[in-house]
Amino acid sequence: MNDILSLLLLGLSFGFTYFLLATGLTLTMGLMRVVNMAHGALYMIAGYLGVWVYTQTNNWILSLVAGAALAGGLGYLMETGFLKRLYKSPPSQVLLTIGFINIIMNIAQWIWGGYPKIAPVPESLSGSVSMGSVDIPVFRFFIIGFGLVMAILLWWMQDKTRIGAMVRAGMDNGEIAGTLGMDNKKIFTAVFVAGSLIAGLSAMIGGTITGIHMNTGWDVLLTSIIVVVVGGTGSIPGALLGGLLIGLVNTFGTAYFPNFSSFIIYAVLIVILLIKPSGLLGRKLDVNRAVEDSPGKSAPPKRNRPAFFEKEGAELTGGLRGKVMAYRAGPYMIGLFIFTVIPLFMSDYSQGIMTRVLVFALFAMSLDIIMGYTGMRSFGHAAFFGMGGYTVGLLAVHLNITSFWVVLPITIAACAALSAIIGYFTLKVSGVHFLLVTMAFGQLLSVVAIKWDKVTGGTDGLIGIPRPNLGFPVDWTSGRLYYFVLIVFLICYYLLYRIMHSSYGRALVGVRENEGRMRSLGFNTWLVKYGGMILAGVFAGIAGLLYAYSYRAMVPRNFALETSALPMLMVIMGGGGTLWGPVVGAGAIVLVQNYANIYAPERWPLILGILYVVCVMFLQGGFSRYLTRFWDWVGRRMFSEKDLKL
Repeated sequence: MNDILSLLLLGLSFGFTYFLLATGLTLTMGLMRVVNMAHGALYMIAGYLGVWVYTQTNNWILSLVAGAALAGGLGYLMETGFLKRLYKSPPSQVLLTIGFINIIMNIAQWIWGGYPKIAPVPESLSGSVSMGSVDIPVFRFFIIGFGLVMAILLWWMQDKTRIGAMVRAGMDNGEIAGTLGMDNKKIFTAVFVAGSLIAGLSAMIGGTITGIHMNTGWDVLLTSIIVVVVGGTGSIPGALLGGLLIGLVNTFGTAYFPNFSSFIIYAVLIVILLIKPSGLLGRKLDVNRAVEDSPGKSAPPKRNRPAFFEKEGAELTGGLRGKVMAYRAGPYMIGLFIFTVIPLFMSDYSQGIMTRVLVFALFAMSLDIIMGYTGMRSFGHAAFFGMGGYTVGLLAVHLNITSFWVVLPITIAACAALSAIIGYFTLKVSGVHFLLVTMAFGQLLSVVAIKWDKVTGGTDGLIGIPRPNLGFPVDWTSGRLYYFVLIVFLICYYLLYRIMHSSYGRALVGVRENEGRMRSLGFNTWLVKYGGMILAGVFAGIAGLLYAYSYRAMVPRNFALETSALPMLMVIMGGGGTLWGPVVGAGAIVLVQNYANIYAPERWPLILGILYVVCVMFLQGGFSRYLTRFWDWVGRRMFSEKDLKL
């Protein structure tokens, strides 16, 4: 009985900690329809500052206030300096805040060294209370009491005050609230800053349980999102219920089912999303507005281009026909020259960099199928990438199967099956919830890779994956490996190009542009999107296969959120809905990363974060927009005025 009581108190303290972590996030998700991915990073940097202030002053209250002020100030700068310009593009807001995760985490590492810290407990709350054979720290009771007080205050403010009524009106229908004279921008700023303040305030309290370290930003973010989605976005009681439920489930699960404890909270999240996507106590929100704006609208407009610039069936004769064919083939010939001829004169190291470019270009292209062409934002695409690589490793390490001609179809089948399963569940939800449930699946597979150590190698991963066995002896130099990867990449690019330019590819674009209209025309849009998910999963798995062959190792991080975020940046930077745009984005990111690793390896996360911010703020449409304009300019000078009037 005492054990159950102590577990109950422990679970409640965890639950109220999770509630404090999630409160600020639920307000921003409810009002702004945005997942503030930097929420956990604000918590982390506030914790580092709070611990430092406490070591300097020995004043716990001052450290609490300092952390909250820092987080609130950073939240104000983020919202007023960047997010307010992106109100009409929630996907860009998500990507922007991913960038701020990297920036904030690297700054914290720069200042405080990144060493793990434990938030201090004030002397007045440092004792314990004996309950049978178990001693419960007094600070756990303080967390429960503080959490209750915060829940009551926030509920009262949201439901019983004029400010709360304005916030609720903004959540229910921001456009109508604006027509009634409410300044939505000021409300957005106030709510975002309040959420950031609460994250900072929670750091010195929750940090006694979660600790403060470099991965806290991602860990806290994931936990907060799970709590918010389970409880319901925009609801303070929902965040409290979600926090308590996750805290108790996690505590009792760890005690009675230790081998499965890491999977339980993900199972709860997925079940809740499938049964009640709005959460247990969530407000009814227009989730379709959350993420699925049309990336195709950022494509460069046509500027009086002659018909033969784009149409294959134009009637052309004589020299003009050859000229047009050369114009159309020009970009591809340039690309082929870069990828086939130039590597012949490169060093082994440079050929390795080019191999990485091709691998991540294919990975980004696979995401472009659902992100660029279909308009769905997946934050768990690394699940398929990791599955492809781990399939190669498991077959080689445990079954001694190294034949490429056997491994390839098995990898394709495994990734198709995984994407079919994940797609079946995730397509039951949309908008922000689609982004969150795909993230949950990806993170769940990362946990499986860590916990199933007898098969997957645990945190060490699978090491020593052999090069592909093609059925004949090959001395796998860096050059031969590069051209092997290039051949696979070119085949995949050709297949994707044909698919995206087929009637099915046009159906994907139609779903992106206006899903309701596509339904009215008789299309089964769920099936169209489902096919896109499977297609994207298969090609991401092939990219994972090439990664495993190239690096000869797979680790759980290949499933993680950071890996899913990288191809999103490549698609945004290069330009979605083009296939070749993500290739350009992958080349740019990999090359920048390479030079950063040479000259400033410790600052790569900071550089990556800045790239996110710059791309979101200044590269709407990506490089593809500007490269297309440049090629139009070339075309207008290749042809005479008479030709251009066709």
